[in-house]
Amino acid sequence: MGLNLELYRSVKDLPLSERKERLRHLSHSEPSRVWMIVNREEKAQRLQELIAGRDLVQAALISPSKIVSSMSLKYTLLGRSTYSHDENMMVTRIANDVARTSQTLVDYIADFDQKARPFPLDAWKLGYCDLYYIDGGSATLEGIYEACLRDEELQTPAARARELVR
Repeated sequence: MGLNLELYRSVKDLPLSERKERLRHLSHSEPSRVWMIVNREEKAQRLQELIAGRDLVQAALISPSKIVSSMSLKYTLLGRSTYSHDENMMVTRIANDVARTSQTLVDYIADFDQKARPFPLDAWKLGYCDLYYIDGGSATLEGIYEACLRDEELQTPAARARELVR
């Protein structure tokens, strides 16, 4: 895998035809898989450069428009994934396949009084938590939901900042 990553990095800026030629010895799925890894690394690097050591909560409290104008900064402040595929997979799983994208879940929740959707309680909690990305680590949806409730009740700076950029 490491060798394929290095190979892909070395040819990624070449014209498509040349890149295909140099990668033709790999299995059909390997270039796509390696491309995704490299793409995620590059996106993470760009996000770090965009944040540049700033406190996003303070930045949002001072000038919310600067956070709102950058989807990556907004999603980071809200705790959302910057990878739509990952977020949509999480939404599909938590919503029991009733909603397959984060936008669909938000739309369904916004129209809850127009059409009834059979969402599990966790889907409603996820919507309340700004679609906070649960990456399978030690964080649980219930824990995140309870923390959001506490933050809202105490009106913490983080809760105010999230409200400003929603």
